[in-house]
Amino acid sequence: MTEENELWHRIESQLRAMLPFVLTLFLAVLCAVPLGVPGLAPVTPLLPAIAVFYWTVYRPDLLPMTATLLVGLVHDALTGAPFGLTALVLLVLQAVAGTQRRFFTAKALPAAWLGFAVIGTGAVALWWLAASALALRPMPLSPSLFQAILTVALYPVIAWPLGTVQRELLGDLEARAR
Repeated sequence: MTEENELWHRIESQLRAMLPFVLTLFLAVLCAVPLGVPGLAPVTPLLPAIAVFYWTVYRPDLLPMTATLLVGLVHDALTGAPFGLTALVLLVLQAVAGTQRRFFTAKALPAAWLGFAVIGTGAVALWWLAASALALRPMPLSPSLFQAILTVALYPVIAWPLGTVQRELLGDLEARAR
């Protein structure tokens, strides 16, 4: 391989390796898009949580905690959430999912979905608890419950395209990393 080809190959590999971060960031931005539906904001699914869980289970090397921190901060800045709250929740989710990674990687989608249901619901509960503590009063519980249900329900809708990206665009990165 010529030196120029090798350079382009390295650039392509680096761009591919950034895909999990870029896609997770895209989901954070998507959460902030105003849809003009009254009352939707408090129950908007926590889409970045799905991506953080997915990448932590299947390709933890491509979504470091610093990237997760940045995604959470961007989410908070765009949605008006208390700054750092979503970052904290996503980092906790990433840490917990990372401890269960071996269990989920060998399982089919329903098992990963069930695992996300538990960990994702815990993440939304943590978000509610922290927001309540910051407000010095309990926040209304029903929006958080609905948010948790929507987030868990959307897991396969988000995880399937992420899996396609992993297989089609990131598979050769994993082979080269070995």
